[in-house]
Amino acid sequence: MMQNLVFYETIKTEKSLMYAFRNGGRQGDETTPSVRQKIEKKAGEDEALFCKSCSNRITHRDQTISVSGSHTHTFFNPDGIVFELGCFRNAPGCLPAGEVTSEFTWFSGHVWCFALCRVCGVHLGWHYEMGESVFLGLILARLRE
Repeated sequence: MMQNLVFYETIKTEKSLMYAFRNGGRQGDETTPSVRQKIEKKAGEDEALFCKSCSNRITHRDQTISVSGSHTHTFFNPDGIVFELGCFRNAPGCLPAGEVTSEFTWFSGHVWCFALCRVCGVHLGWHYEMGESVFLGLILARLRE
């Protein structure tokens, strides 16, 4: 049930795979400062974060971590779509999907694959690995309290 994922470009190479989907036909996702501040402000509390599309429990605030010196990161892909990510050590509500690759990684030395909601299949971010180190970069605008 991946109705919220919209295929919007022809994939010509494996390098394009990361950018093959966007949520609900929107150009990127805007995270208001209040959403980001609520997640950061309450870090350490055991309050759940849910998929905005289906209300599936994704992770908890106590799973927030700092990667490369920060919990939040803002990146844009070659199509100019901006993503604001929050880093989490664990997100049981996500399912890793797709082939693992190092192409266009936003975190040096890490390989990645998609992180989808286990229930509705919406793209919530990326699952990153480097050796034994694993974390998820989740798109903050696609989560709710």
